[in-house]
Amino acid sequence: MKNNVKRLFSILSLLILIIITTVKCKKDAEEVVPVVDEPKPTAGFTYVRPDTVKFLEYQFTGTSTNYKTLLWQFGDDSTSVLVNPKHTYRFPGKYKVTLTTRNGQGYSAAKEVILNIVDPNFDPTKIGENYMQTVGGIFSVNLEAGAGPNSAEGSKKLVDGDITTKFLQAGFDGTQRCTFELTTPQVVGAYTLTSGNDAEDRDPRYWILQGSIDGIQYTDLHTVTTCPWANSGERRVTKRYYFDNFVAYKFYRLYIKANRGSRVFQLSEWTINKKQP
Repeated sequence: MKNNVKRLFSILSLLILIIITTVKCKKDAEEVVPVVDEPKPTAGFTYVRPDTVKFLEYQFTGTSTNYKTLLWQFGDDSTSVLVNPKHTYRFPGKYKVTLTTRNGQGYSAAKEVILNIVDPNFDPTKIGENYMQTVGGIFSVNLEAGAGPNSAEGSKKLVDGDITTKFLQAGFDGTQRCTFELTTPQVVGAYTLTSGNDAEDRDPRYWILQGSIDGIQYTDLHTVTTCPWANSGERRVTKRYYFDNFVAYKFYRLYIKANRGSRVFQLSEWTINKKQP
């Protein structure tokens, strides 16, 4: 009996040893299986405009390799997962096109290109209607001429359509804001400024044109940081400015942050315009 128990214990011990050895060997075998890396992906593409008349339409051709998935981002909130997509933009402007590829192990690659889409029909020598005159509205400023808006050099001279008059404000402190509230919202894509008749150090040097839907939150539309009137001979000279905007704002604001050094600010005329006739 004693020998049988001893024999049984030996058999059980041997079985346990075999099981442990088998599990360990299996585990060791699993651990040494090498993981084969997939080839790293690349991202590449070319692009053309198939039709020169349809200047907003682009054909993209992918040249990427070693990928399982891809994503195009066209810079205007549009995307595609096609290998060779065709995309039509709504408006001219600058767009960052990004192609991202990814392989099955999560490695990724990306390529970016900036497209500068220009309307070939745009004429920089022309400007559209002045909405202050054709649509009308309410003009106001935060800092007024001493004698009031209707005085000889009051703020209303800035939008009267006459470049021989001017708005002059003494005590300029870099916070001059001139606001025009249109009767109905309009898409403004250009504006003009006309210098005063004297003292070039009163000319604006740094300003921002802004737009707003509600008159509370404003969006920067165009910024100038260098005085455009180069010398004292450029008196009552009108400068045109164009910018990309596709939102019909009701409020447009000229925020003048610096002039050419004087404590007095002056400007003969300001208009807000349709971009082209």
